[in-house]
Amino acid sequence: MVKTRKNKQDEEQGQEQDEEQVKSEEGENSKLRIIPIQPEEQESEVKKVLHPNLPDIYKGQLLCLVAPIRAGKGVLWNNLLLNENMFLDLFKDTHIISNSISSDSSSRFSYQKFRHNCHEIYSDKIINDIIKHQKAKIANEDADTSFCLILDDLLGQFPKNGRKGMAAINFSSRFRHQVRKPDPVMLIYSTQRYYDLNKVVRNCATGLFFSGMIKSTKEWEQIIDDYGDTFGGHAKFNEMIKEVQKEPYQWLYLKMDSTPPEAFKNFTIKLF
Repeated sequence: MVKTRKNKQDEEQGQEQDEEQVKSEEGENSKLRIIPIQPEEQESEVKKVLHPNLPDIYKGQLLCLVAPIRAGKGVLWNNLLLNENMFLDLFKDTHIISNSISSDSSSRFSYQKFRHNCHEIYSDKIINDIIKHQKAKIANEDADTSFCLILDDLLGQFPKNGRKGMAAINFSSRFRHQVRKPDPVMLIYSTQRYYDLNKVVRNCATGLFFSGMIKSTKEWEQIIDDYGDTFGGHAKFNEMIKEVQKEPYQWLYLKMDSTPPEAFKNFTIKLF
């Protein structure tokens, strides 16, 4: 009996020692926790409070617009730039590279407003000049370093591999560093086919817009393969596609930088 009691005391003492050791280790380990970076003082000083369904341009947005010809890509990005309920006058500089900027009726107001920064032919020099200009604004401590760049229906001109035309592709992973927080920055890649988007651009995208007017089943299958699991599985993704196909000129907006990611029909109806 005495031996049994002693064994029990030893066991309890051992448990107490183990608990003390665990607490000690937890205390030491807590010093190794990853802590957030202290935000800069001006990061909360935004120009205008945005609707939460819109892309958050104060955190930097890379948006991909995928739609066939005459499906409303120009209407969408022109709304983002000129609609007072969206991003009207929130960018200090707006650059547009589009083969049809001077002749497309849907872009005529943007052409008038930003004509001095519109280009009909793409070259890497345009991107490099934008980078130099932005770095100069930051170095000179300009009050507003915000900018927007639209690459409209040009992605078929960029190689999926190789160096020519890669300035615009490489810029997709670096553009957010060309402004001072929280100045707005937005980069838009517009294309007629999903797989014309370079993989670097797709991986860096904070938001993707897919037109309900995409007719190719094969293209939808590629999109579902890439994003279906993120939005509830293939069956759920097909439901969202059918929703935006009910009427023309509707968009499936995948808000990839939300936690968790969200999906909308245009900006008005939350689908996921």
